[in-house]
Amino acid sequence: MEIKTVFLIFGISLACFAVIVSFVGLRSKNFPSRGALIGLILAAAVLVGGTTTFAVKLSVEEQHDREEGHKAPGEESKDAAAIKIIRADAA
Repeated sequence: MEIKTVFLIFGISLACFAVIVSFVGLRSKNFPSRGALIGLILAAAVLVGGTTTFAVKLSVEEQHDREEGHKAPGEESKDAAAIKIIRADAA
């Protein structure tokens, strides 16, 4: 599984977790109980830790790819396209 896929899974899960906990917390007077609080804190810590870990790994991988110049065929950055346009106009 690619790092980007794992990062997206953790990130989307974290966002959904936050929305669900907020919704339940706003609807219930006695939320969370002591046991639920501990479980929610652990779940949040795992989701935040996983999201940040894979965000860093993904950024390192993308930086490494940029440094090596690995791009898919036909894929170029906007800066590279702008440089080509400027060079064509200058010639």
